[in-house]
Amino acid sequence: MQMQTSPINSIKNEYLKLGTFTLLCFLAFTYNLSEVPPYHADENFYVTSSKNMIDSGDYITPTYNDENRFAKPIIFYWMVAASYNIFGVNLFSARLVSSFFAALCIPIVYMTARRLFNGKTAFISALLLPGCYLHFQIARWAITDMALNFFILLAFYFFIRGFQETLNKNTFYYISYICMGIGFMIKGPIAIIIPALVIIGFLITLRNWEEISRLRLGYGAMILAAIILPWFITMLTIHGDEFKNHILGAELRDRMIHDSPFSLYYFGVIIRYYLPWSFFFLAALTVRFVPTINKPNNSTSTKSYFLFLSEKLKFWYRNISHKNNHAFLFSIMWIVFPLILFTLFRIEHSRYMLPVSVPISMITAHFFSQLIDSPIGFKGTIFKISFYLTLIFYLLVSTLTALGIFFLSPHFSSPTGLIVLSILGFLSPFLLFILYKFKKYSSLIIVLSITQIVALASLSGNTLSFFNRYPMKEFAKHILTDSKLGKQIGLYRVGNHRARMGVMTGLPSMYLNNPEELNLFIKSENSVYIVMRQSDWKREFYNLPITITATDSGWKKQRLSKDKIKLFLKNGLRPYLQEYSEVYLLLKNHRK
Repeated sequence: MQMQTSPINSIKNEYLKLGTFTLLCFLAFTYNLSEVPPYHADENFYVTSSKNMIDSGDYITPTYNDENRFAKPIIFYWMVAASYNIFGVNLFSARLVSSFFAALCIPIVYMTARRLFNGKTAFISALLLPGCYLHFQIARWAITDMALNFFILLAFYFFIRGFQETLNKNTFYYISYICMGIGFMIKGPIAIIIPALVIIGFLITLRNWEEISRLRLGYGAMILAAIILPWFITMLTIHGDEFKNHILGAELRDRMIHDSPFSLYYFGVIIRYYLPWSFFFLAALTVRFVPTINKPNNSTSTKSYFLFLSEKLKFWYRNISHKNNHAFLFSIMWIVFPLILFTLFRIEHSRYMLPVSVPISMITAHFFSQLIDSPIGFKGTIFKISFYLTLIFYLLVSTLTALGIFFLSPHFSSPTGLIVLSILGFLSPFLLFILYKFKKYSSLIIVLSITQIVALASLSGNTLSFFNRYPMKEFAKHILTDSKLGKQIGLYRVGNHRARMGVMTGLPSMYLNNPEELNLFIKSENSVYIVMRQSDWKREFYNLPITITATDSGWKKQRLSKDKIKLFLKNGLRPYLQEYSEVYLLLKNHRK
């Protein structure tokens, strides 16, 4: 007779596995976290402004380059400042905030999916979420989006608890409002708009008017006001019209009224930035929305067609609003409303689709869960198409990285991450195929998750920075070895490198747009450093009283044509290095 595992021990084991997996993901999120130069220009605002808070002792008004910064509410600045106070003022500490919340999303998505679907779907959801490229990448940026995403997720979790339970219903709804309020104070109104659209839309679709009244919207408004208004009133009191005009102008009018054309950009984001999960996500949608009513063959009139369509929509509505499908309906609305909202606003930033990473993970996980429970599910055509596309995707990654190593090896030392990506992309399809053939479906999902997380860690840890090839990292090291106080940095016509230099040094940096500004800058009484292209220095500034202290190279931003790729394959990289790369200089003025 076999010993039976008690339900309590089973739950403990599951939580232990979840905790261990979350910790491992946190380590993956923080791999080489401070070694990679900033990709995102907004990082500079939060890194520098939070440091200024500590230096000045003013934790009410963020400042950047000696100017007030009103672009976002205050809480994320406080989070970064708290991290600085605990771990020191550096890029790692600033980014750690996002990594921390990215890891916390994993157990919360587990609890949310367990409430909506079942335990199996919950665990698979937790496996899939950190493998979403968008989630992983933003976990490594010192920007507001990941912290916002966490509190939106938490707001949804407590709404779901309130919706499902009769005991303490009001308490759960009030906590949901608190989470929205904190999210608002991290990034702004979107923390309320997304949950409000999804929750109200969900209840209206169900025609559950009683539950809308149970949301206690009046009390919710008071909770939100209690969290949001104190800082805004304080800022209005201190800064008056300057703050008011920024909020009404840059934060409201300019975001809603602009000339950006309408596009379906965000639909592409869901496909590209969630590969390879998007293959399986589309498969899950295909299974859900497969036609359930056959069109009658004996009538071809327009009236008959519309009657058929009407019946089909009624059937679909009855099906989707059935209690057994509430979880899927809620998850779909969690995707659809942000998608429509940002498409209508016509502001194209891929990170705005971060909040849909959770429902995409849950729907995909439920698809896997149903296949596991079905003896023939994994043998179906829908899964096979998604699975083989995934294998092709990894083989393509392996091929591209191998080509990168081949072309770079004579001239550059290939980063470790690039080598790992190449090996992983080559071996994982074979391992996944073997698991599929031997019907080890649960193991297949786990290996898929681990493969994706290791691949993203390798990509983000050092490969992306190598191919971006920004020289600011090496230059920052040289500047920081200089013990002189009052150092300043000028960047002469080198694009958005100012943000990266500011993040990596914590020093004031400014753009120099013309020779007159540069000449004035080097006459400063302080020790100043200038970054410029070697071509500019040779052409205009070689006779100025500035000394070269370091050199590095970077790639030029150019599109590769098919003909040029053919030439690369034929002749190698060396003949084209000068055409596609450029040398940067770090110069210093002559001050004692």
